[in-house]
Amino acid sequence: MKKFGIILIIVICSISLNSNAQVYQKGDNLFNPGIGLGYYGYGLVGNQTFSLPALTANYELGIHEYFGIGPYVGYKSWRYSYLNSDYGFNIIAFGARGSFHYSTLLKEELDVEIDDSKWDLYILANFGFEVFTYTGDTNFEGDVDFVFLRPALGVRYYFSDNFAMFGEGGRGALSYLTLGITLKM
Repeated sequence: MKKFGIILIIVICSISLNSNAQVYQKGDNLFNPGIGLGYYGYGLVGNQTFSLPALTANYELGIHEYFGIGPYVGYKSWRYSYLNSDYGFNIIAFGARGSFHYSTLLKEELDVEIDDSKWDLYILANFGFEVFTYTGDTNFEGDVDFVFLRPALGVRYYFSDNFAMFGEGGRGALSYLTLGITLKM
């Protein structure tokens, strides 16, 4: 695993290119797979025996130089053990998201020194559904699906014109922090 990480860093550094254009523009097509950390859901009794980090993916279409929209999907799973009973939850999240990209606005309108050819700062909101499935030996009474609207802040750093890493913090899709990569198509 350590070798894979080193190889990934070398590949990312080797594809770095200089660019003078702003990174987010109207017409952009971005694919963003990520891993979510810090789930904010059920903390039921017992010992957690298994937890899969939230796996997420979204697609974003730049509809304006500052705004993007697109669909997202996510999956999270965990298991508990308590008094000779085992139970667990699986969550599938899906919906739409909208984003406001403000790096260029900060640079042009407020004279903030930011390299908008590399950095993309944005605010986003996820609107969608979470569908819970429960498995186990005990009875569970509670919501199994619901609708939500969750805001988050994001930052993306471009290593090249078509490759970036991102971080999103807030009540995003299934976690408080999502880290991942961006592929501009």
